[in-house]
Amino acid sequence: MPDEVDLLRAFREDTPGPSATAWARAQAAIEAARLAEGDPPRENRVPEDPAGRSPAADRSPGLRPRSLRWLRPDRRYVVAACAVAVLVAGLLAVVRSGPPPLTRPLTTAWQPARQLPASPAAPSARIDSWRLASYLVSAGWQENSAGPEPGYLTCPTTEICYVEGDNSSSASGPADMDSFYVSYDDAASWSVLPLPGGITFTSALSCGSAAACAAGALYNGQPVFITTADGGHSWTVDPLPAGDGQIFKLSCPSATTCQGLASAQGKSIAPGFSGLMASVRVVGTTDGGRHFTAVRFASGHSLQDISCPTTAYCVAVGVYDESVRSRSALMNGFVMISRDGGATWRWGTLPAGLSPGPFPEVSCLSTARCWMIGYVHDVAYSVMASSADGGATWTEHHLPAAIPDPQLFSFACPTAVTCYAAGGDSVPQQIGNTYNAGSAVVAVTQDAGRTWNRVSFPVPAHVPGGMQGDSFLSIGGIQCPRAGSCVALGVSDQGSTSTPVYTSNP
Repeated sequence: MPDEVDLLRAFREDTPGPSATAWARAQAAIEAARLAEGDPPRENRVPEDPAGRSPAADRSPGLRPRSLRWLRPDRRYVVAACAVAVLVAGLLAVVRSGPPPLTRPLTTAWQPARQLPASPAAPSARIDSWRLASYLVSAGWQENSAGPEPGYLTCPTTEICYVEGDNSSSASGPADMDSFYVSYDDAASWSVLPLPGGITFTSALSCGSAAACAAGALYNGQPVFITTADGGHSWTVDPLPAGDGQIFKLSCPSATTCQGLASAQGKSIAPGFSGLMASVRVVGTTDGGRHFTAVRFASGHSLQDISCPTTAYCVAVGVYDESVRSRSALMNGFVMISRDGGATWRWGTLPAGLSPGPFPEVSCLSTARCWMIGYVHDVAYSVMASSADGGATWTEHHLPAAIPDPQLFSFACPTAVTCYAAGGDSVPQQIGNTYNAGSAVVAVTQDAGRTWNRVSFPVPAHVPGGMQGDSFLSIGGIQCPRAGSCVALGVSDQGSTSTPVYTSNP
């Protein structure tokens, strides 16, 4: 980090000075004014340069020589010096602090979408009515930055899907979710939409309608609530109240009402649990982000996902923070229910040994029917769990032997009896010269979880450019606006430039 002297030197070097003629004219005017006031001539005030150069040989408008001394200080010179000091202090303050914090809503102008180049050809084989539709590639992305496709997929209708993109070019380190994409044809083609400068998403998008959506974000590092009323063509950025933290999960049952989970620290509970956030509170708005409420919980209880099927009813799942529990208790979960829009909460009951696991997700279709991804620790694999009483009690649903060692990352349940759970299993596969120990899989139930069927997917003969073979190991996000109509995204390593896109149409 450069100090103030370095910053000033860089500022001076980057700032053009006056011409030699203008500088000489200014010096002559100053000298005439001093003589008129009785100051001694310049030759009596400036000693000759030790190297024998004339003082006029260096007319730099920078700092004057250290040997120069004023014999008669004048009030105007003091005022000028103070003005320069104030200017320099202001410059340093700007350089140090960066962009000023957002104190009121910021709204961007409407911008058109820009269609991405056509995706390369993808395998056309169909299995159980699913197909590998295309590869969502990075060519033409905002900022043209190489990076993997994100895990944030939202499809409010059967035709419209949104993707929040990760532009990180590093294979490790934090994600950089600062791109936004839209498809209007069931994920067959994609367009990019501009975001406000300085915005990085911190939560998946939640949509109260096809075009009205919201998400948690950072604006130049400041936690904000970002909304769009026209499908991402324009945005409104609202600063969150100080101390509430950044939103990492959000549920919006209407265009103006949202309940979210915010982490005051923005950090994980403990090393190795990057998906589980610490110091969590419920942050809500009923007027589209103009005002917020926040509910804190007792120390040791960290909510990790929330679903609100109505503006009043919400169900949330969480884990116990190790601040009051042993490390092993991190994976013991709990469920809570609110009937007043998140103002007050009561406990639900999970089966013994079941928790939300390392990738917590809960979704409620109504005030009665809810689903969640569960994790059974004694066998270390995922199960599905459902509730028929609004989250008060839950039933486990184990996946069949055809899906060995399931690790589920996402699910979508468009009806009370139909549910799609996506992730990976331990069925090996060969892609060109690449051998994978696992495969992407979707488990489907059409009888409320009593039985499940395995859906597998075709893989290309060779790994496409910009992609690694393990892009086909699992599915990271799935959305099903209605039964039989789904879109899913593969999981790509950071540094990849594309990811598989899967679709299912009736």
